[in-house]
Amino acid sequence: MAETIAERAARVHHDAIIWDCHAGVQCRADLDLSFLDRWRKGGGTYLGLNIGWDAMPWEHTLRCAAHYRRWIEMNPDKFMMAGSVQDIHHAKATGKLAVAFDLEGANALNENIEMISMYYRLGVRHMNFAYNVNNAFGGGAHDVDMHLTELGRQAVAEMNRIGMMVDCSHTGYMTSMDIFELSEAPVIFSHSNPRAVYDHGRNIRDDQIKACAATGGVVGINGISTFLNGRDAKMETVFAHIDYVVNLVGIEHVGIGVDIVLDKAEGLEMNDNYSKMFPGYSAADWADMHNYMPEQFSELTETLVKKGYSDEHVRLILGENFLRVAAKVWK
Repeated sequence: MAETIAERAARVHHDAIIWDCHAGVQCRADLDLSFLDRWRKGGGTYLGLNIGWDAMPWEHTLRCAAHYRRWIEMNPDKFMMAGSVQDIHHAKATGKLAVAFDLEGANALNENIEMISMYYRLGVRHMNFAYNVNNAFGGGAHDVDMHLTELGRQAVAEMNRIGMMVDCSHTGYMTSMDIFELSEAPVIFSHSNPRAVYDHGRNIRDDQIKACAATGGVVGINGISTFLNGRDAKMETVFAHIDYVVNLVGIEHVGIGVDIVLDKAEGLEMNDNYSKMFPGYSAADWADMHNYMPEQFSELTETLVKKGYSDEHVRLILGENFLRVAAKVWK
């Protein structure tokens, strides 16, 4: 008897490496990370977790890194730090969630590229250059468009040298295009959506997507309604963004980066405390925000199967594309 769609989706989901390239939370040095188990229970294999963003003092980012590492190391039955591709496979084989860190903006470097290798040793595996607004390294997506600075160019070279993925989410247009031209390694968008599907200033243009793919990189589709269609985070809506990028640049260049905000109250607090980082956003934008959750990863898998994607292609989208980039970049 032939498999039903649900049975096939369940099989593919069970076998797949599910790589969520970015979860955005309000970073705190006393944050209870027990919420990470939602990714593991949802079938997640790997999660990129932010330890800092441009609104934070760089010293606070270090405190978060220390706390996050210790918390994960003290819960080895469910979680493990991911420093290599082999770690991802080990996590899949043992039912654990592999976690690595990311930085949302280069202010955490304190304008010192020597900090990059230190963050790498702490577990940071990708970094973007500016969180929405311009800084000493380059331009943000919601600020006056500007080129990558000389300091930014040095940072790209250093990230290439040590094996940290260069990420262009939240980054301004000209800065991102400079990075694509300069980087000697694949470049990613950890959590960004195509502007052609929904015209939002944080979303990315077709030529950015094509330039990312030309480096061998991957676009991680964001799961927040603000960047999907302004209204909902239904899987049909998420699929529209995935399918657009597939048709534009090919199946090898699409992944997921849900950018989850677990608590709307926390989002409202971020907007109140750091309004300069969210120009043009209002409290209503946060209050009306929806996002799909780790518990819905299986629903995403079933949606891709229903839409006619092959088992191989579903696995690529769910995680193998980002895994391929990690294998080329991480050292």
